[in-house]
Amino acid sequence: MRLNHGDMVFIKSRVETPGPSVASMDSSVTSSLSSVILNDVDNKLSKCDGLISRNLNPQLCNHNENGRCVHCSPLEPYDDDYLKENKIKHMSYYSYLKKRKSGSDGKFVQMEDIDCTIKPGCLKHPPWPEGICTQCQPKAVTLNQQEYRHSDFVEFESADIVENFISYWRETGLQRVGFLYGRYDVESHVPLGIKSVVSFIYEPPQNNDQKSIEFLDDPYHCVVDEIAKLLGLHCVGWIFSDLQALSISDGTVKNLRNGKTFYLSAQECIHAAYFQNKYPSPSHLSKSGKFGSKFVTVCVSGNESNTIEMFAYQVSNQCMALVRDNILLPAREHPGLAYVKLSSEEQYVPDVFFREKDEYGNIVTKEARPLPVEYLLLQLPTGTPKDGQKPLLPGGMAPPKFPVVNRESLDMEVFKKYYRAQPDEYFLESLSDINVLFFMYTNDTLSFQDSLAHICTAIVKVDREAGQAFKESPGWATLEQILAVDTVLTASNGTTWSCSICTLINGSDKTLCEACGTPKS
Repeated sequence: MRLNHGDMVFIKSRVETPGPSVASMDSSVTSSLSSVILNDVDNKLSKCDGLISRNLNPQLCNHNENGRCVHCSPLEPYDDDYLKENKIKHMSYYSYLKKRKSGSDGKFVQMEDIDCTIKPGCLKHPPWPEGICTQCQPKAVTLNQQEYRHSDFVEFESADIVENFISYWRETGLQRVGFLYGRYDVESHVPLGIKSVVSFIYEPPQNNDQKSIEFLDDPYHCVVDEIAKLLGLHCVGWIFSDLQALSISDGTVKNLRNGKTFYLSAQECIHAAYFQNKYPSPSHLSKSGKFGSKFVTVCVSGNESNTIEMFAYQVSNQCMALVRDNILLPAREHPGLAYVKLSSEEQYVPDVFFREKDEYGNIVTKEARPLPVEYLLLQLPTGTPKDGQKPLLPGGMAPPKFPVVNRESLDMEVFKKYYRAQPDEYFLESLSDINVLFFMYTNDTLSFQDSLAHICTAIVKVDREAGQAFKESPGWATLEQILAVDTVLTASNGTTWSCSICTLINGSDKTLCEACGTPKS
């Protein structure tokens, strides 16, 4: 470009649209987190200070009842001496939050999980395995034993819940697995603690033998979730048995899981982490809106006294991240050892380490190949209520018990035998069984899918008047009419047909419905 003296030059500025500022991004994240819906127990505990009150010490306190000193002032919920004195191995999650917030940076506490994947969108090099840089490469991970837990106690509403589950092993010698359904509540024995209250166990379709269990496809799992939702419940954990008889005469079992063998195998830890990732806990302190999980794992096995006991566990948040990012595998050497995958052309795996004491008492750092699963486990106590509180689903008041779903086939004849044995005054209790409710929802003869919400509400509120109104409804009257048939109408080949008008089951040799005369369609 040649310019002469006196030429006029015009400059046009290019206006660029400004991107979102850091402040606007933070505000958008804050607004999205404010929409996260917490559980009722989370809302309650997040507003509690959790201070542990102490009485006046007559020997050390030299003040009146309104005064306070170091010997009687309330303790923080994370106080180490209090936790050790009361044999609380891990502080609760909200006690840990309070401890974090008590520090100098407590106002800006954020709870984030580790990330073992390459950050996407890096334009400085070709994608992995052709290239990687320090900006997109995940950091090395050093595993630490988690000092807090998201659930502090597993409470079964009734001992019959577990006894009914164990009865399968007693009758067949085969192992069993099930899902725990219940709710979360405040645990009074742990400062700011949470307990998982189990109301029933659902046993999904499975293949099982004396040493292993295989999950099968379950087309009705959503039905159980729907019934549980109507009862105000949700899935809070899973349970499996690992039992082997020691002596049939005195009912003792072998102590298969201990410090010399393992408490949970690596494969079971990976399953536990998978379920915990599937059922995360909502959180306002995480950018993802979720952090950790209250989902519990319960193993029914023999203890050191050779009696049957329940052992409850959770895996750490770091274990959840390793399983979520698909880099943790069970080791071949021992069931209690896991193994972190090596990097491949398909996936980059960061270095993972853990610390332990060597034979000289020195703390050394080792690569997690293999990794003892004890670094990933958190143990929880289990029990039943001592105050005699009635369970939500007591079941029938007279034998026989209604068969368990996926153990035996359920049909109208089975329901008839169960229902006829129940006293009339306990109609509501006779329906207060997850297996009965499941049958009422799914049976082809006469489904109560549309009206099940009414009976579930009556069960939750123990409303006998509503239960009686349900019993007098047209739908239940039709069921009573079906059950009034004294014999099962079946043809010689065992086939039947259902009337399209009154839904009565007729034998295949009948061309007209015996109840209403409708022709067979």
